[in-house]
Amino acid sequence: MRRFLRAAILAAVAGAIGTGVYVGLTLPPLSHRLPTPLPPAILYGAYHVHSDRSDGSGNVDAIAAAAARAGLAFVVFTDHGDATRPPDPPAYRHGVLCLDGVEISTASGHVVALGLRRVADYPLAGEARDVIEDIHRLGGWAIAAHPDSPREELRWRSPAVGVDGLEWINVDSEWRDEPLARLAGSALRALVRPSPAIATLFERPARTLARWDTALRSGPVAGLAAVDAHARIGWDTNAAEPPAGGLRFPGYEAMFGTVAQAAVLDKVPTGDPHADAAAIVEALVTGRSYSIVRAFAHPASLTFLAERRGVQAGMGGSLDGPGSATVRADVLEVPGARVTLLRDGRQVAEGQGSLEIQADAAGVYRVEVAYAAFGFPWIVSNAIRIGLAPVEAPPSTPPLPTGKHVPAGVGVPWAVEHDASSTGSVATEGGELRLQYQLGPGPPSGQYTAFVTTVSGDAALDRVRFRARADRPMRLSLQVRVPGGGPDGRRWRRSIYVDTTPRLVDVPLSELEPVGPATALRPISARVQAVLVVVDTLNTRPGEAGAIWLSEVALGLGDIDGRRR
Repeated sequence: MRRFLRAAILAAVAGAIGTGVYVGLTLPPLSHRLPTPLPPAILYGAYHVHSDRSDGSGNVDAIAAAAARAGLAFVVFTDHGDATRPPDPPAYRHGVLCLDGVEISTASGHVVALGLRRVADYPLAGEARDVIEDIHRLGGWAIAAHPDSPREELRWRSPAVGVDGLEWINVDSEWRDEPLARLAGSALRALVRPSPAIATLFERPARTLARWDTALRSGPVAGLAAVDAHARIGWDTNAAEPPAGGLRFPGYEAMFGTVAQAAVLDKVPTGDPHADAAAIVEALVTGRSYSIVRAFAHPASLTFLAERRGVQAGMGGSLDGPGSATVRADVLEVPGARVTLLRDGRQVAEGQGSLEIQADAAGVYRVEVAYAAFGFPWIVSNAIRIGLAPVEAPPSTPPLPTGKHVPAGVGVPWAVEHDASSTGSVATEGGELRLQYQLGPGPPSGQYTAFVTTVSGDAALDRVRFRARADRPMRLSLQVRVPGGGPDGRRWRRSIYVDTTPRLVDVPLSELEPVGPATALRPISARVQAVLVVVDTLNTRPGEAGAIWLSEVALGLGDIDGRRR
């Protein structure tokens, strides 16, 4: 027995020595501390951080203390939610400005909402376009989170057009497609050099950068480096209620040492948390910022400008109209920095520490800076749009179609469908339909109330229009039932926002999404069997009751191929 114990001890010692030698030989370089201080109007911060309010391991105060130790000026918290929780007001903790955002789940991935000016009246969820519309209505900005995550359910599955920004890198996503052996080696090295070891897992996100470059052709889209810090392993990092236990690794301070987002402000922070928070959020979402991999080297200041006939544009800006522009970029006093200028994602110039060119071609210009022998970009700028058409405001509600219509409103029979715990009723009131609903109580379990009117289905229809109001701001689901998929047909839907102000709704069938199995097909025109107005727990809490008023309900009538009669 003694011989066995002695052998086991010797084997353990040999294994520990071997592991130590392996770790020592494979340690990544220390983060290089650069001598040039940051200008006082440039602030480094951590964007996309989770606390114990959702699926992180630390409370807000402890996370702020970790950020202070890491030398950061601000932290943007993005706990999971539906925007109905009042955000914490901006506050300085341990000298770090804490800003409260929210990460919202949509049918097409996660979206981070920043700068919301008020609490949502109903849970934000559903199609990405609807959540983005709601975020904008609440005065905020929408950022597509981890758009190309290795996990399909976390991936952004909607066009980037419509968002105000996207995460060009997400640290939490970088390890998800790595083999276990590489992860184990990185974890061992992280015990000695945490942030540099994490950064060894970074691989150039070519697909996400291409997605960003494409979106920028249509309008400004800010690029952000997301820490996505949870400081825990041992359970799903997207669980709504993480169980007790799990290892707090890698820690917040280690994650904060990997990447940072630099906010370039117009003036030095005042110390007023509300004013400073507004300035930081505006800089982030308008592109007046750049990303830096602190695990390679820090701090560093990037200058990136375009100028034409005395008019300058910086990161996030544009020079509209034709004409050559002078483009300059430099990283001050950083030996070994290689500056690359890209137009529409393709390299057009390179310089050692700085560059200056005459840009004659229209396009989207941005800068990537490499440091030392690292193959992953060290600094990534936001873009300057040169010579592209100015971005126009989105069109207003389209005019009423002039073709024939099938009435489907007052005087036409409407029925009520609902689950066992919910109720509803239909009545006429002053020339309007009054739809009264009461969802069943308890946790969400499929409660719904649907108001249904049947249509002959003799002609192909291409749109639904009506005027609607409600007793409170809410979202209802407009649905149509068409032949196919069984005796009850197939349903297609579109979420509609309504409030106390009557508003005209004109929905082409081509904008409807399938109810049930996903498909790329859209009913450009269809022989509609029924129109449904549905209230369910996607955007309405169980147990809530209310009323919706409809008038001028009609269905656009066209030929089977969608041409107007």
